[in-house]
Order: sequence, then C-alpha cells, then structure tokens
Amino acid sequence: MIKTPTPNPNLHVTATVRGYFTPRECERIIAAGKSQMIEEGTIMTPGQGSNVIDRSKRSNGITWFKQGEPTTKALQAKIGRLVEDVNKEIYHFDLTGFGEALQFTRYESVGDTYTWHQDLGVGASSIRKLSVVVQLSDPATYRGCDLQMFRDGEPAAVERNQGTVLIFPSWTLHRVTPLEEGVRYSLVAWISGEPFR
Repeated sequence: MIKTPTPNPNLHVTATVRGYFTPRECERIIAAGKSQMIEEGTIMTPGQGSNVIDRSKRSNGITWFKQGEPTTKALQAKIGRLVEDVNKEIYHFDLTGFGEALQFTRYESVGDTYTWHQDLGVGASSIRKLSVVVQLSDPATYRGCDLQMFRDGEPAAVERNQGTVLIFPSWTLHRVTPLEEGVRYSLVAWISGEPFR
C-alpha cells in the first residue's frame, strides 16, 4: 500500500522572530565580528567548482566565527534553540545542525549589495536546508541595504529591526539591495541536514 505524503503549506514562509537578540547582544556580536580579519564575500560558481569574487553580484565584507570558540558556541546554542522550535512548528525538515561556521557580514561602502541568489548550491552548500539571518544593526543607522525575498513574483522587504531573526528554506531566492548610507551588519548561519528525499 502506498502512503500518501502529508503536504507542507509552509515551504515559502520566512519565519520572523522579533527581538530575539537584545540591542546589547547585537553590539557584542558586532564588536566580535569587527575584531577579526575581514575578507571579501564570494559567490558560488557551479561550473568552475569554486567560489569567486564578483563585485557586480556581491560586494560586502565577511568574517567567519571560528568553530569551538566560546562566542561561537554561545551563538550556536541560542540560534539552535530557536531553529529547533521554528522547524518543529513550520518546516518539519530533517536537520543535523550547523554544517558551517557562522558568517558575520558587513555592508559599509555605498553601493555594497548582494544580488538575487539562493544559499543552496553544489558541494558543501548542497546540505543547507535552513538559512538564518540575524539583523544586528539599528535600522536608523543605515539606508538601503534591505534584505528582500522573492515572493509572488515581486521583491518583498523583510523586518529590519535590530535583534530580529529571519529563518527561511535555503532555496529561497533573496537579495540585499545596494547600501545608500551608513553601515549594515548581520549574522548568517546555515542549518544542514541529510539530502531531501
């Protein structure tokens, strides 16, 4: 007998959790991120099998929080608890945890941007199931640089408030519009799992 799968109507949902991180926690994360070496953000190139710098598609600085360090462990624990609850309620994915280091991102030069992309790709990124973005900056400190999701054929901006956490399936098409003024900081994580089957 063939079992009929249960439909999931929430696969397009971006979960928004406001105020999950306090302003003080956000400032501590920003300070920790700024204290480390910065590198230029790259994009995935499936045909070449590597990541490349292409400032026409992605222009921002990134820092990786090292696995095993106290700051990283505390952040992963806090984010992990939230993801577990959200996944149980909304997505019902089979997850194994953080497959990669946390990424601290900074948009600080006018025009910095990240054009439409998905976080799910080839190689190591093929196990990404949920993407997590923590809005670290006070929205009054920058203009532009909106995180947008592609929804119903249109770009839709998401919550900008400091401390808000956004969780969405890693195949979701999204972008960050060009920075017009100020600096925007965010923390990005990917939650992995066995291949969809």
